[in-house]
Amino acid sequence: MSLDDDAGLLWREQAVPALQPLPTDELAAQSQQLRHKVGRRNRRETVAAGLVAVVFLAYAWVFPHWLTKLGALLNVAGMGVMLWQLQRRASARPQPESLGASRLQFHRAELARQRDALGAVWRWYVAPVVPGLVLFLCGRQIENGHWQAWPFVITALVMAGVVWINRRAARQLQREIDALDQLTKETP
Repeated sequence: MSLDDDAGLLWREQAVPALQPLPTDELAAQSQQLRHKVGRRNRRETVAAGLVAVVFLAYAWVFPHWLTKLGALLNVAGMGVMLWQLQRRASARPQPESLGASRLQFHRAELARQRDALGAVWRWYVAPVVPGLVLFLCGRQIENGHWQAWPFVITALVMAGVVWINRRAARQLQREIDALDQLTKETP
């Protein structure tokens, strides 16, 4: 048994303090906080994607090789797909006006929706830009007259980092969902 296994076993077997039911106003505040956080994230992603699209449109205009131009334009299209998926999968929904258990169910469903979106980020966020980036990098390699692996390695590492960060956030959301589930089991 490794040190990681021992630590994991200790963490899983630790005593969990009794949870108190969430007051309705605290639940509403947490739900509103989630909406604001998701809204800020989506606005930030939209601005960043817009800037990247402008840069790649400029690249399509400036760089001479057709493969570089095609890759740049495909990357812009990939950004559009990514933004559409961000809106479809991970936008914040308005919270219900009613109070009580339905608000708890709504908040849990929103946490699960965000968790699922973040857990699958490789498919709807990263994958749409991969073809354009690969073609763009290949075109740049042809323009330079020699092949180097480092642009591809750096691109792959950045994408892997994006996936890792989002999966870590999905695990955090799952912990929040588990805590809510524990509350509902203990609430009479």
